[in-house]
Amino acid sequence: MFFRYTVYMDASQLHTLFLIIHLLGVTIGAGGAFFSDGVFFTSIKDRKISKDEFGIIKYSSQMTWVGLILLLVSGAGLFGMNAESLSNSVKFLVKMSIVGVLLLNGVIFHIVHLPFIGKHIGEFLVKKNKPSSFKDGPFLLFSGVISVTSWIFALVLGALGSIPFSYLGSMSIYIGIIALGTLLCYLMFSKFLDHDNKKTLVKITLINIIVVLIFFGSSLLTTGFISKAPIVDEAKIEVPADSYSRDDVALHNNSEDCWLIVDEFVFNVTTASKLHPALFNCGSDASENYHKNHGTGIRDKMMAFKIGTLNNLKGVHNSDIPFTKAESLNPKPELYAVAGSWDNKNLIVVVEKDAEKLLFIDGTTHESIGRIHDIGFQPHTSVFSPDEKYMYIISRDGWLTKINLNNLDIEKTISVGENSRGTALTEDGKYIAIGNYEPGNVVILDAYSMEILKVIPLIGEKDGKSVSSRAGALVESGQKIIVALKDLTSVWIIDTDQDFKVTNKFGGIGNNIPALHDGYVTPKGKHFIVSSQGSKTVWVLDTETMKPIAEIETGETPHTGPGATWGDTTYIPALGEGLITAIDMNTWKVKAKIKTGGPGLFIRSYLKDPSYPYVWADTAFGDHNDEIYVIDARVNKIIKTLKPVEGEGSWHPEFTYDGKFVYIVSQTANEITVYDSYTFEVVKRITANTPSAVSNVGLRIEELGL
Repeated sequence: MFFRYTVYMDASQLHTLFLIIHLLGVTIGAGGAFFSDGVFFTSIKDRKISKDEFGIIKYSSQMTWVGLILLLVSGAGLFGMNAESLSNSVKFLVKMSIVGVLLLNGVIFHIVHLPFIGKHIGEFLVKKNKPSSFKDGPFLLFSGVISVTSWIFALVLGALGSIPFSYLGSMSIYIGIIALGTLLCYLMFSKFLDHDNKKTLVKITLINIIVVLIFFGSSLLTTGFISKAPIVDEAKIEVPADSYSRDDVALHNNSEDCWLIVDEFVFNVTTASKLHPALFNCGSDASENYHKNHGTGIRDKMMAFKIGTLNNLKGVHNSDIPFTKAESLNPKPELYAVAGSWDNKNLIVVVEKDAEKLLFIDGTTHESIGRIHDIGFQPHTSVFSPDEKYMYIISRDGWLTKINLNNLDIEKTISVGENSRGTALTEDGKYIAIGNYEPGNVVILDAYSMEILKVIPLIGEKDGKSVSSRAGALVESGQKIIVALKDLTSVWIIDTDQDFKVTNKFGGIGNNIPALHDGYVTPKGKHFIVSSQGSKTVWVLDTETMKPIAEIETGETPHTGPGATWGDTTYIPALGEGLITAIDMNTWKVKAKIKTGGPGLFIRSYLKDPSYPYVWADTAFGDHNDEIYVIDARVNKIIKTLKPVEGEGSWHPEFTYDGKFVYIVSQTANEITVYDSYTFEVVKRITANTPSAVSNVGLRIEELGL
């Protein structure tokens, strides 16, 4: 019976244990080092160390060794559990480099300096008129400086959530502090040192300065002194195709679509969960529960469900949003105001994503006027007819819904795909196009009758093979539909005046590096800007010829959204880092790079009034995802940072038709914040159910390429 019970520790518990050991190592090691170094520096004022002082130094040094061993063990354990991410963490690499320096310094101190001190208890350690040896004088002081500096530096790193410097930049700062400490020793103990000893300390200081300059110069020539990815360098981590974050797994949280985490592995147990739904905690880490029932190992039967490994990144990375497509759709309107009492032009439409609803708000009064329920899984993009009468919205599970904006009546719903993303409505309002991820195609419909007129497969050749591509950006240019083929890195033109023929194809966008994502047409309609996320660039194409005229480097994973321009400047946020790139639309050169607190999704300007100087941008991911930035486009500087809901992710700014107000959605807070667009003061807070996107009808109609 005794042997029936097995002590098991899951990955999360093991990670916690390593952190505790790490903290214990820092406490013991730093405590021993500071005590030992303190006794050494205070006793050396008379150039002698007594027997009692030597005993304290020896005992404290032994405690330091215990701390260092604990740091090595815990550091190796943490690295083993998160090797891929930690190998790209500047903070971790710097800390381990410092531990290496402490180990080397400790070995030298115990092998060389400590025996020397023990042999000369009560004698002058720093002897005048005697050439310096490696065992005494300046080298003994230098060893103490390294110990004190290294432990303090390690403690400061531990207290910081992240560091803004590159590895080489951080090491140059560290060695620079050691050089400064050596110089301070020179000043503090100069009266105890003769000329030769002073010269030795100066030489040691100069050598440290030379090393600092080498590291600093190397950082500028390679990675840069400032890190390009301040949050543990996550933007630089190349996540394998079968690697998923906890946020990825959390999306698959029901018996129809069930993923689990066990021991840093990700499993798709949907088929099993359908048979035994009560046994599975879908969307979560099930390690502890699994091993309570199955012992320490993962059984072969379970491994058959394995789809990948777990990474420690935040946000959704390598999985498309999952869904279970409804067999039919029956959206229901709910009115809170008298039909026709609102101005369609200033109607605000809010997507309530997880609730599968649409919320309609009067942009003049900021009062809710109605809702539409059961609009499909995660409603995504929408377009509006030129006469302001109709709205067309696609859900991610392929249901297209036509809504009469005069009374919020449902005109018609139709299934157009399995995984749908993009919408485009021709300038005359006759045809609507839907871009699908699955199957990879574009579906053209009569906007009035909602009848499917044409299905265009997105199939092309890549590397000598026939490839079916997902539809990325989908925008209108007059009577033409511009389609960015996500996987084929091509742009196609569909002409609705020529029987929906593909009249032009241009490939090789982004140097054939997937994937093409979103894009927009510039205000004058002359250019199409598309994001090539894999190549970290946006490409500019002439809308007449569809030939590229510029390739512009932006931040990691550019995300154009619907586009934001002011005067002759357009702005591109980045999903992989906190950076907005301002581009001159005359020269197609970068005007400015605006640093933000983290990756952004959407950026918005007010085109109706050229004198309005502000551009609003969000931070979608990271530690600053509750921040909204107001950029003065005249100088391309952030002049105001707003927090609609403290600690909650807020994004997707949108202006009212008159430009007086800006709406911000906070999905996790279930709230919409309305700001005065000039004073930046909050004028209204509106409760909503998982609001994820917001659009103004009039503005979206007047802007090209939406």
